[in-house]
Parts: sequence; C-alpha cells; structure tokens
Amino acid sequence: MHHFSSYNLHQAFRRLDGSKAIGIDQMTKQKYGEALRENIEKLSSEIDRGGWRPKPARQVMIPKPNGGWRPLAVGCLEDKIVQMLTAKILEAIFEPEFYRTSFGFRQGRSQHQAIAKVYKAIRERAKENVVVEMDIEKFFNTINHDKLMKLIETKISDVKFLRHLRRILRNSTLSEDGELLSNETGTPQGSPVSPILANIYLHYVLDAWFHNHWVDHGEMIRFADDALFVFKDEQKALEFRKALEKHLAEEGNIKLNAEKSGLIRFHSETREGNISFLGFTFYWGKNQRGRNKILRLKTAAKTLNRCMQTFYEWIRLERNRKRTKVLWQLAAAKLRGHYLYFGVSFNRNKLYHFYHSCIRALYKWLNRRSQKRSFSWERLSRRLMFEPLPLPLPWNALVDVTNGLGLGLKHKPKSRMRKSRTYGSQRSIGTQIPLFT
Repeated sequence: MHHFSSYNLHQAFRRLDGSKAIGIDQMTKQKYGEALRENIEKLSSEIDRGGWRPKPARQVMIPKPNGGWRPLAVGCLEDKIVQMLTAKILEAIFEPEFYRTSFGFRQGRSQHQAIAKVYKAIRERAKENVVVEMDIEKFFNTINHDKLMKLIETKISDVKFLRHLRRILRNSTLSEDGELLSNETGTPQGSPVSPILANIYLHYVLDAWFHNHWVDHGEMIRFADDALFVFKDEQKALEFRKALEKHLAEEGNIKLNAEKSGLIRFHSETREGNISFLGFTFYWGKNQRGRNKILRLKTAAKTLNRCMQTFYEWIRLERNRKRTKVLWQLAAAKLRGHYLYFGVSFNRNKLYHFYHSCIRALYKWLNRRSQKRSFSWERLSRRLMFEPLPLPLPWNALVDVTNGLGLGLKHKPKSRMRKSRTYGSQRSIGTQIPLFT
C-alpha cells in the first residue's frame, strides 16, 4: 500500500482518458484538475488511513454484436484513479508470470500479434490441422471472488492491499432503473483494473494447466476470454476438448459458450469450415497464380456487416446535427480507425468493400437532410477529388501476419527506377548543388 503515494496517484490521473463517460459524481477530469494538488493529497490521506471506499458505479447496458446486452460499470473519477494505480501494481507483479501465448490487455501485445501467431500455427500444420475454439460465456460476470483472491495471495501478502482489492471487487453498481446491485461474483467490467484481474484468473486456471499437460500436443493462442488451440492429431484434439470443458467447470466454475466453442478439422485439402478469431476469418485460398493453396484471412462477414451498419446508423442520426465539413472529418476518422485494425495481409478487398459502402451511405443520407437533394454523384465525386476520404492502405503498409510477428513493414521496398540525375534545388540527393556557379 505504500505505492499509493501522492506522486503515483498524480501519474495515474494523468494517464486517465478525459473523454470517457463520467460516473454518478458527475466529475470530469478537467474539473477535478482545477484543484488537483488538494484533491490528490486528500485522496492519498484517505487511502493511507484505510478510510477509502469506492462509490457505486453507474451501470450502462450496451448491445452485443450477436444480440443481448453487455453491462458496463462506469466508476467515479477518483475510483478510476485508484483502480488504475491498483492495476499498475498488479501488472508489475504478475506480468512476468504470464505466458507468451496470452495477448489480451497486455502492454506491447496486440490483436495483430495474436492473429499472426494463429496464422503461423495453422500454416505449420497445414495438412493435419485440427482447431479447438473456446469462448467463455459471460466470463467477466462469473469470476469467483474467493478463487481469484487465493490466486493473488500466492504473490501478494500485504493484508491491507488484499482488503483494498476486495473492496474494489465487491463495489456495488447502480442500475439504469435506480436499483443498487451488489457484486458477489465477477469483476467490474469497464474499470481499469478488470483486464488484469481477468488475465490473472485465466493464467492460473487455463494457461498454466495447458502448458503443464497439453503443450507437447498443440499450441494455444489466447486473447482475453477468446482462445484457439491448434493440434496436429485429431484424437488428441478430441481428448483435449472434453478435458477442457471438465477442467474449467471444476476448477474455475466456468461455462463455455456452445455456439462459439467447438472443434473444426481445418486441413488444407479437405476443410470442414473456416476459423473465426477476433473479427477475422481464416480460410484456404489460392496464390496469385491460382495453383497452390495458401492460408489467407479476411474480415469476418458478420463483423464487416456490423461495421457497415454502424457507419450507416451513425450518418443517419448525425446528418442534421453537424455541418458537412464536420461530418466529412468524422467519416475520415472512422475509416482510418477501420483500416488500422483490419488492415492486414490479404484483406485489401474487404477494406475497399467497407470504403465503398461508406461512400454510398454518405450519398444516401446527405441527400435526405431536406426535401431538396444536396448531392449528385458528380458533385460527390468532385468533393472526393478535392477533399478525399482516406483510401485503404497500400499493400506495403498492411500489417504482415505471415511472419508470425504481426508487424507492419518498417521500410518501403526499394524502387527499381533509376535515380533522377537532376540538380538545383533538389534536396533529396544530399548536399544541395547550385545550378549556376
């Protein structure tokens, strides 16, 4: 608990995102920062004497992609500061214990690295490939507090810190109906401390168990509560599938999602389905010459449709609330965000699909801001010429997942064109050479 000093709390405040939703105290980062020194000193003193208690979090229900609702807990600003510092302390202790096969919510690791790891694991077992998919049903809401605390006590013996952590776990939630809900199980999803707690739980319950008993037969790639297990022997994969469900039910009180969990025979010659992971679909296609089969990936159909529908609904609702110039800038930002995530090897066609669907949505709803049409295709094309929306990334800027690292190209390929022998004001050659001497 000695790490909860004024300086560390101040650094945690600086790392907070001020654009996030506010809690029941209606306190923003800007308003809290007006008297930052006094507020931080008061908070530090309150934690030091053991009187700090988290305020009830505000519950927000957001729709899930496949239907249903996901509850998020929006905490107060001071609670976020304390939780962020708590998460940093837990990361410093448990991060060295985590395995390299875990990629979710870890510094220096990303979804692209997890995708590249899956690509490499499947390609190495091309002709004898069996993949076990795992998705945990309502994982963040079903974590057992007692089990989690016993796992944390293996590394931390500070009684005050453990009591502090239990207060965060058991913090009540104020529902949208005004009812105060107590949390007996689960972590406060949406809080800064929730990802590291989930990783600690799955590290001991799942990752360590796999590496102790099954690592010689297959390979595991996990991102948060989504995981793929790639095997070469179908019989071993079937045995693992049964053992996995039994182990999670007994050790972690975890239930698998039947719709998203299963076993797929993914041979390059005779495949029985495609592999979906983190919004991408892996499939066996052909190379550019159309001869040999090669492992390819693209944006999953459901994910692409959801992204297009989200953009469509956004422009429909915002078309009369903002000026065209502002809408154009926001549309460009949404396109760039889509390209940054889905801009990986073999996926340029789906990027162009998303781009053209956004252009059609803009054309449709910008013409419905009044009874008079605002744009024709000619006028829209002219605007795109002078104020272009970002196009999909070129092939040499896509994230390369074929190398197993999930990193983009650091340098552009060298051009085969001969360097121009011009002089004068050209600075790219090196020292400027005057034209007249």
